Amino acid sequence: MKNTDLECEVKIDRCAERSVDIVDIVGIIGRDPEKVKTDSRKVRKGDMFVAIKGTFNDGHDFISDVVKSGAAVVVCDHAPDDMLDNGGETRIAIVNDTKKAMGAIAKNIFNDPVSKLKMYGVTGTNGKTTSVFLTHKILSLAGVPSGIVSTVYNITKDEYKVKATMTTPDIVALYGFLSAMRANHKDAAVVEISSHALSQERVCGLELDSAIFTNITPEHLDYHKTMENYLNDKMKIFNMLRKDGIGVMNVDDDTIRKVACKNTVGRTITFGIDNNADVMASDIRLSASSTEFTVQSKDFKSFHVKTKLIGMHNVYNILGVTASLLYTGVDSAFIKKGCELFHSVPGRLSQISTNAPFKVFVDYAHTPDALERTLRCMRSLSEKKLIAVFGCGGNRDRTKRPVMGKLAAEICDQVYVTSDNPRNERPEDIINEIEKGMTGKKNYSLITKREDAIAKAIKLASQGDIIVIAGKGHENYQIIGEKMLHFDDKEVASLVLREMGYAVRNK
Repeated sequence: MKNTDLECEVKIDRCAERSVDIVDIVGIIGRDPEKVKTDSRKVRKGDMFVAIKGTFNDGHDFISDVVKSGAAVVVCDHAPDDMLDNGGETRIAIVNDTKKAMGAIAKNIFNDPVSKLKMYGVTGTNGKTTSVFLTHKILSLAGVPSGIVSTVYNITKDEYKVKATMTTPDIVALYGFLSAMRANHKDAAVVEISSHALSQERVCGLELDSAIFTNITPEHLDYHKTMENYLNDKMKIFNMLRKDGIGVMNVDDDTIRKVACKNTVGRTITFGIDNNADVMASDIRLSASSTEFTVQSKDFKSFHVKTKLIGMHNVYNILGVTASLLYTGVDSAFIKKGCELFHSVPGRLSQISTNAPFKVFVDYAHTPDALERTLRCMRSLSEKKLIAVFGCGGNRDRTKRPVMGKLAAEICDQVYVTSDNPRNERPEDIINEIEKGMTGKKNYSLITKREDAIAKAIKLASQGDIIVIAGKGHENYQIIGEKMLHFDDKEVASLVLREMGYAVRNK
């Protein structure tokens, strides 16, 4: 049996010149995913070590260590000469690309669940999670049981939710989720795909029926370095399309519109409002409680949508999902119904249900673009003052800090700049960098403790005001130094409201 997932020859014990395929490599560890390691420190006797070249370390530098640890097999693209003849205790597999090999290994271990699933992928700077959850909702209504892999949580069985630790897990864990979906009779999977996962080729081997590119604005430039690199990494999602797959692109995003023609895999389907597209929205009506518009398409009948999702950014999210589903065979009646029944994703403009005379929202917006969209949306819907509470994460892109400070001060009536996840930076230093963008403004306060900033904002709110607590959304922790401490914006805000004598109806 020849392996078709690796466009390279695989050799075990190269000095013996004996060629085998991925099936044979996986057989060495008994197709046990727990035995596949990329961290040399975790290798135990009988494990497989795949040497990956990462941002800071190269696994090839630790081959000698894993051999001493008793690894059964090492997968690498090169190895020290003295490792190639080690008495047979460790077998060395030489491949052209260890990242591609990792995908092929995972696919084989889990018996290729991708080939048995309808696969939907979503990437973009903002809107990924909402698009994933809305797609899942509509597919369920259409009689297509589906699972989810997302930033918030993963669903592989019924509606049982497993908290996620990262947006897109490593390829072995990802295949594990997909395999569990098949075992639980799911017919489709909806996967949130980060730029890091695409850049690091952590999704090698995945094949998509549909790939949505929501938008792109500056983010993660501490990692990608330039917007060109960031865009090129995002565009890699279209290389994952099946031959009859569709690439769904937001042509109202100037950057995406310029590269839409470069998608040469599958069929390109566009969506937008201002620019001519395959799927468009018209007659848009926004309010603080709902959004209504008409979906128009070149190839399908128009239909009216009314949803509890608020804001223009959610019109775009719905259009992207609509384009993806219409062109993969889902009837518009299910899309319409799904939009009507869908409430929100945890931490995405999630309103705290209370009898207070003002509104309190918790949102995950942690990029300049996301924060601006959220605040401008709330600005247009607020009866009186707009109040924001936000900070920026430590050990992350520092260039966005003053930009976010400037935006918040310009859009809001009052801003409370506070701590987010400071990690190994001093919260005060991060706050001071945010403040640099607020020069000339007097409508802000610096409050280091996040709980104090939230309490201050709520206690000073009046009738008709809107408060947006941004940056952490669904997260129920705060990372300070090396510690992850429990902290939930919604819990803190709800406690303050109750102490003020208001009823809070959220669970």
